[in-house]
Amino acid sequence: MTGATERAQAGLWRALAARLGPATLLAARSRDWASATFEGARHRLTVRLDGADAALRAAAALATLDEDDLPMPGGFVADLTVIRAQAAEAPVLAIEALTIRDPDAAALPAISGARRAG
Repeated sequence: MTGATERAQAGLWRALAARLGPATLLAARSRDWASATFEGARHRLTVRLDGADAALRAAAALATLDEDDLPMPGGFVADLTVIRAQAAEAPVLAIEALTIRDPDAAALPAISGARRAG
C-alpha cells in the first residue's frame, strides 16, 4: 500500500466517522487502484458503532450512506457499499469504498489519533 493509499484510507475513515457518529475502526484493508483515467484506492473497513443509539445509526447508514456525499480532502468517494456484518452487542458494519485521488489537492496526513480497537 502506497502513502497515497494510506492517506486515502485516513480521509475515508475521517469522513465516515463524522457521518456515523461514535464508532471504532476494527479493521481496515486498502489497495491501490487505477483505471486508464483515474488513480485511487479500494478500501474495506469494518466499523463498530458505539453508543445507545448505535442500532438506529446503523439502520440509517444501511439505508442512506451509499448515497451520501462524503467530503474527503485530497479526492472523493466514487463508490461505497455498506453491509451489516453483525449486530451482537453493538452493530458492526463492513464498508467497501473506491476513492479517487485528486492530483491537484494538498496531501492529507495518515491516520493519527483515530480510535482503533485494541
